[in-house]
Amino acid sequence: VTIDRVVAEATAVFEPEHQVEAEDQARTGWGVRLSHGAVGDWVGTSTLDAVGDTVDLTRFHDLVCATAEELEAAGDSGTLGQRKAKALGVIADRLTGGVGGGDGGGGARRGGKPRFYLHLDATMLDQPTGLGVVEQLGPVTMTRLKAWLGGTRLTIHPILDLNRIDAVDEYKPPAWMDDQVRLRDRHCVFPWCERDSRSCDLDHIDPYDPGTGDGPGPPGQTRPENLAPLCRRHHRCKTAGRWRYRRNRDGTYTWTSPHRHRYHVTETGTHELH
Repeated sequence: VTIDRVVAEATAVFEPEHQVEAEDQARTGWGVRLSHGAVGDWVGTSTLDAVGDTVDLTRFHDLVCATAEELEAAGDSGTLGQRKAKALGVIADRLTGGVGGGDGGGGARRGGKPRFYLHLDATMLDQPTGLGVVEQLGPVTMTRLKAWLGGTRLTIHPILDLNRIDAVDEYKPPAWMDDQVRLRDRHCVFPWCERDSRSCDLDHIDPYDPGTGDGPGPPGQTRPENLAPLCRRHHRCKTAGRWRYRRNRDGTYTWTSPHRHRYHVTETGTHELH
């Protein structure tokens, strides 16, 4: 450790330009990343990683520790690590005007506007052991869900009619159509791809024709039946890689590769056609 420190200090003294370059290079890695774990492993707990200026992160960590001490003084019996994690919510509430809630003596409800897509049977709401499923995350108990939502203001969107077939004469689908397609097809519809549809592009199965200077393209090109979710990689395969596909009447998809191999994509998986 001593040798490494002496070498680093000597390098900075005799090659100051190297130190400047190193500090500039380090800034390219700054960022904050929120991850929820692998599919099937999520149990209502996520991870937040931050890389940034040493002074900024140290000051923020000091604030987290001070808030954790406040929680302990208020009666929170959690471990220091648990209280520091809860402190993030308390700090967020103070900045956004959110209302505090209760989760083990100090878990605060968020004042921001996260958006979750929750699927559940309404009869589960009054059952402590009831379960719902949060898109892109996994199952969640009603106990945990109520702890998240307690004391917050909710915006409930109307249930979508997944059989709606309206068309629009614009390239970008309206919000209701975007949601409808992503709820209909829960993942990328390319063979064997399981990327969640919320992370995908919406592709026009029959390529969109914008028209020319003499007039617009054909009407009604943007409609649910002509849209499908494709992850960015497979969207490029379809656009530039000579893959072709169609949506069948039963909601499945038939793909043809550049080498004329054909694949049938269904809700339960991909099957090669002979």
